[in-house]
Amino acid sequence: MKKIFFLLLVVVCTKWVQAQHQSDFILSYPIGFPMGNLKDYTTKTSFRGINMEFVKHVKPYLGVGLELGWNVFYERVDQKVYTDGSQSISGVQYRYTNAVPIILGVKYYKQSSSMAEPYIGLGIGTLYADRSTDFGLYRISIDAWQFCARPEIGVILHAKNDPTIGALIGLKYYAAFNTKDLDGQSYLTINVGFVFSTGR
Repeated sequence: MKKIFFLLLVVVCTKWVQAQHQSDFILSYPIGFPMGNLKDYTTKTSFRGINMEFVKHVKPYLGVGLELGWNVFYERVDQKVYTDGSQSISGVQYRYTNAVPIILGVKYYKQSSSMAEPYIGLGIGTLYADRSTDFGLYRISIDAWQFCARPEIGVILHAKNDPTIGALIGLKYYAAFNTKDLDGQSYLTINVGFVFSTGR
């Protein structure tokens, strides 16, 4: 999984450097809040993650792009029974869920003369979910690739003296769908980061 993650990072960065028209490379820190089945398994907020996007502007108000992210959800659960099929294990549990979305999306930007540029977006793609439950020396793992839809909203704050650099704050919801191995691992993120632009 790490090899795929870093390979995509190299591809995204290369495409950004080679871009001829206006394009953005977005690097942000996502704070994740579990929803639905993921919240039933891990209730804690995720403070471990990273998010990268490459967005090419096909029109001044419209961008298309690729997103790659990673959030780690973790929780320690005291003396609880874990059931997997017909088997049950009791003990202190350490629960981990690694969520890696790979999303193709579009963004619509509201044109403004101010430094603030609001936007909304919609994306579809896949979410790789890797769930592990540790009991001392034992580990139960389930992983799945799930279809994912991702609406978002946010604002880019452009630097006053340099339009190629900006700050970003946004909200994303990753709605993942059930597979035969694992229920949909949906979550919400607040993203804070930087935008590096070319062609402005």
